[in-house]
Amino acid sequence: MRKRLFLFCLLAFAQLSIAQEIMQFKVSKPYCVFNFMETMTTQQGVSPTLREYIVPNIAKDSVFRQLCVDFQHLKLNYHYQLEGYPANRNSYRSTQDLLIIALVNANTIDEFKQRSIGILPHSEQQKLVTILKQAETYYDLLIWDDYEENIMEQRKKLETYVPQSSEIFDQIRHFYRSTWTADIPFLVSLYPIPGQKGISTATPHANSLCIGVLTNDTRGVERMGVVFHEMCHVLFNEQTPEFQQQIDQWFEANPSPYKQYAYNFFDEALATAIGNGWVHKNISGSLLTKDWYNNEYINGFAKELYPSVEEYLAKQQPIDQPFIDRAIALFAAKFPNTRTDYSVLLNRVSIYTDAETNIERTELRQAFGKHFQMTHSSLSSPILAPQNLESLQSSPQTQLVIIDKNHQETLKALKELFPQLSKISDIDFTHHTLLSFYDHLNRPIIILSVINDQGMETLVQQMKVLQFFDTKKIIQYKVD
Repeated sequence: MRKRLFLFCLLAFAQLSIAQEIMQFKVSKPYCVFNFMETMTTQQGVSPTLREYIVPNIAKDSVFRQLCVDFQHLKLNYHYQLEGYPANRNSYRSTQDLLIIALVNANTIDEFKQRSIGILPHSEQQKLVTILKQAETYYDLLIWDDYEENIMEQRKKLETYVPQSSEIFDQIRHFYRSTWTADIPFLVSLYPIPGQKGISTATPHANSLCIGVLTNDTRGVERMGVVFHEMCHVLFNEQTPEFQQQIDQWFEANPSPYKQYAYNFFDEALATAIGNGWVHKNISGSLLTKDWYNNEYINGFAKELYPSVEEYLAKQQPIDQPFIDRAIALFAAKFPNTRTDYSVLLNRVSIYTDAETNIERTELRQAFGKHFQMTHSSLSSPILAPQNLESLQSSPQTQLVIIDKNHQETLKALKELFPQLSKISDIDFTHHTLLSFYDHLNRPIIILSVINDQGMETLVQQMKVLQFFDTKKIIQYKVD
């Protein structure tokens, strides 16, 4: 009896110890296969290094190419909005997040099938499962059979940092004033990217953090910085609606013309300052001397924020209005030309298009994604839908309108919204034309009028070349 009681207590203590860890690492093969298909269809946020490894080995396989086409035709991304949150914050949730959470928690594709029931229409879910099962054969051949052992070894190395993670989490959570509780651990799902050097990616989905890991990478501390970076996004999202409104009001109350741009980059830069900066120093004793993020504005803003972040975390002081005001001032001083920089304006953007299919929308995002980082973007179609015209008038971020059909009708509607377009004629819209200006609400408006498929790529490339737009004119570029 005593032995049984002792065994019961030992098991209970072990379970309690596991439950108290804020972070758990795993390798979910179902998610690895899903990410493999996302990578091969060039979805947003995938690793170009992984794609470059895969493509030469499989590009000529006609069966796999058809599998990619079938995957692109799936509609996985249905959105719903949470009420009571400010427009500048992430109030939208997606069924794709729910699917990824189910994938991360599953150990087999059949288990994922059971976990994902009800997220998508049943017919669409069945198609997804069928595609994943067929894709798994290719994934085994190209990645899994050669690199399963490597990624499992990487997982073991990262698990050595888990014991100190709970205290770090508590400090960061308090700073963010986040509602996330320590009894809900973060499940860190690793997927292999063959090689030692290259570009890895990471994405947060509630408590499922998906982290790409180079199979021969030895930078465990840097990888932990990435894990905490993604965790920071979740903690930021999980502030109460009331505190999110408070932060929104602090930004709005600041008189600086740079406040909206600082706000647009705030989430990403703060996650970088904490995860890639403060956490790295907390674990290793020193800051990274190289760039913390592969984006000039996010990296620069994060390094400007770092002293304030370190000060607040040392004092166990949460985000307050002085912190926000200082962040805006730092951004303005660091980047005085941001108000006309396309790479800044497209960081947080509402896109309006007449694209009808999921493939068309994906191709549109890819055209911009080749040249610009769109950290927060929403896409609405068709342009002339009443709710979309209303959003064009009121949503605070950059408004990007892409016109590839119904040119005259769309121009007429836009002229009613934006008097700045009064001198633009129908003839201007018979060419590939790029227009940019600020409206009466001091919001950047960008309009691309294209007359064929090549026009989109031409104008986006030109935006990259120009970098800035001229506030003294509306038409920035036109292909005669």
